[in-house]
Amino acid sequence: MDKEAFLGGESSGGGRRDRSSHFPRRSDAIAHGSPYQKAAALVDLAEDGVGLPEQILDQSSYEIATKFYFIFVQFDLLWALNFFALIVLNFLEKPLWCAEYSAYSCSNREYYFLGQLPYLTGSESLVYEGVTLIILMIHTFFPISYEGFHFYWKSHLNQLKVIFLLILVADLIVYALYLSPVAFYSLPLRIAPYIRVVFFILNVRELRESILILAGMLSTYFNVVALGFLFLLFSSWVAYVMFEDTEQGKTVFTSFGTTLYQMFVLFTTSNNPDVWIPAYKASRWYCLYFVLYVLLGVYFVTNLILAVVYDSFKSQNCGYLNKEQCIHLFEELNKYRTLPRISREDFELIFDELDDSHDFKVVSSSLNLYLDFVETFEEVFGV
Repeated sequence: MDKEAFLGGESSGGGRRDRSSHFPRRSDAIAHGSPYQKAAALVDLAEDGVGLPEQILDQSSYEIATKFYFIFVQFDLLWALNFFALIVLNFLEKPLWCAEYSAYSCSNREYYFLGQLPYLTGSESLVYEGVTLIILMIHTFFPISYEGFHFYWKSHLNQLKVIFLLILVADLIVYALYLSPVAFYSLPLRIAPYIRVVFFILNVRELRESILILAGMLSTYFNVVALGFLFLLFSSWVAYVMFEDTEQGKTVFTSFGTTLYQMFVLFTTSNNPDVWIPAYKASRWYCLYFVLYVLLGVYFVTNLILAVVYDSFKSQNCGYLNKEQCIHLFEELNKYRTLPRISREDFELIFDELDDSHDFKVVSSSLNLYLDFVETFEEVFGV
């Protein structure tokens, strides 16, 4: 019984294939090739870490959108250099507050320790920022050519990019008017340096994922910080009441606010042991309170905060599969890989090896390690 081929239009059996059409570039193969040539080009792209946007594959003008997409990808080096130039500009443009101090200039590095990078003049800064802004505008709006207006404006990420791009343009216009002799003479601040950093984060997927992970940790982080703050409040209140009529209270812990501040600094061990020297001179037994506070604060509360934050970060950062999900994944993977047939019992043994935490869960890092092993096995044994 003949089985239907996964790629329609051509048989996987002994049928004759048209080998006359050869495409030197993968983009041409995807746009005009046969189903096998398209599949091979897509797989080859995936091996290189390049993937076509999903919305391109569903468009009727698939060939045209693919061409524009590969044109955009060819300039990846230019886009990366432009983002690097945007960040470097923050260190090269002269701060606005330099003009407020006529006695000293920002060029006087002995008075203002601002590093050894040369500052750009106003006109040089405008030209530099204008060129990077034009490239940034092309990078921001070029995806419309292959995604289409509907899919482009549907993305919240693209909407944020356009909003911040308009803010950059408005800020540049205001700065140009400030440098001109016919406009206003004072400019309190520029928001462009901060927007450039935001743009850099929006265009780097790893940074965006890190921001989302940190946002997901906020509730857990606030809870453990509140616990540390309660510990600080209680310890400060005890210290203020205990040393109120002593030399320590008269010279250091003069008020509850001052005590709270000094105990917070002691929590970081920056003023240890200077802050409790007056109490130590009055009685050696007083040092027990401060030693106990430092031990609990530094070695218990701080480590507790670190452990909770790390555990929350790990749970946010790593997806996981349980045993049944992982075995089903292995069984489906066995259909597409050319490995020898593996039984369910062997898959259970593989799962036990990947489950290094012994909680019947496999995180993404362990699963990626297994997939890398499968790829290496194919390359070594030629299967």
